[in-house]
Amino acid sequence: MATILLPTDFSDAALNAAKFALDLFGTEGNKFILVHTYLMPSYDNVLLPSIGDIPEREAINRTRRVERILRKFAKNVKLGRKVSRVSLVRLLNELDESKGVDMVVMGTQGEGNYGMVGKNARSVVSDCTAPVITVPAQWKAEPVERIMLAYDGKELDRFTLNPLLELVDRRNAEIAITHVRYTVPGLELLPDRKKLEDVFTGVKHSFLTVQGNDVIKTIDELATQGRIQMVAVVHRQMGFWKRLFHGSTAKRMTLHTSLPMLVLPERPR
Repeated sequence: MATILLPTDFSDAALNAAKFALDLFGTEGNKFILVHTYLMPSYDNVLLPSIGDIPEREAINRTRRVERILRKFAKNVKLGRKVSRVSLVRLLNELDESKGVDMVVMGTQGEGNYGMVGKNARSVVSDCTAPVITVPAQWKAEPVERIMLAYDGKELDRFTLNPLLELVDRRNAEIAITHVRYTVPGLELLPDRKKLEDVFTGVKHSFLTVQGNDVIKTIDELATQGRIQMVAVVHRQMGFWKRLFHGSTAKRMTLHTSLPMLVLPERPR
């Protein structure tokens, strides 16, 4: 049984992402948890009345409304709720540690700080211990049949890629492994095709190598012009792909507004 977390800020983008997750993973044998974090306002003026537990009650009530919508969308879904005052990343990581989270699926360009160019969402992508799928607000429902793995030329292993491989198996999809080589001599990392074939044994996949000075721009163009429904990247803490989620970069990338993106953290064995 997979455990999938659904952060929500009650925006249409967050609801869109939750529905995407229900369609992508299916309800049979899986558990989904709506996650919402809220802030307690503080006042320096002692004359102002205390607001007590009003923020918490409002957060719980709004989360319940989202739950009712999703239960109508997907019958017999196993759906829980978690509302907390701690930071979103901290809560997601605590749930991952205690429950063994398989995936976090969140919307981008929502209200508050949930937009991809917002600090909160960047923190989730950068610091969440579980794999994360970001779903743009403009995403339109279509079957996920082909996933581009943006490959940086470094070593890959099945343990880190396992969430992607399980998703591909569940959807009977294909992985398009895409490597962009710099056109400047001496800077590119040449992929070891034999090792890659070993990693993807038994998985429907293809391999594409192209040249380009701007790797991010090239990946963006390939993803949005090809028959791709999702882009996957391995998030290396000190690696190049961290630039994908820098605010200024995200703003100029088409795929941030059109395609879901799966971010796979490197996991120690």
